[in-house]
Amino acid sequence: MSFWQTSFMVICLAVYLLSMLAFLSVCISELVSKVLEQRTLRRQSQHFPCGRCRYFSNNTLLKCAVHPVEVMTDAARSCRDFEAVESSAQNLQ
Repeated sequence: MSFWQTSFMVICLAVYLLSMLAFLSVCISELVSKVLEQRTLRRQSQHFPCGRCRYFSNNTLLKCAVHPVEVMTDAARSCRDFEAVESSAQNLQ
């Protein structure tokens, strides 16, 4: 092999490895972002009644069907449309 062929192969290998590294870093950052979002949602649901409401969903586009602007905010603490979701233990009785 000539010097140029060897150099070209080394450059191609380096570009391939860097692109794989970039792809893996994007995947890992997306995974970390989703985990942090779920953790934040769990923490917020402890402070706001929304997580226990019938109209609440974990959909990122529409968390509350009744008050989409007020969901998981201080205004949600006094929500007039709050309806608690019944637990499965209460449904069995």
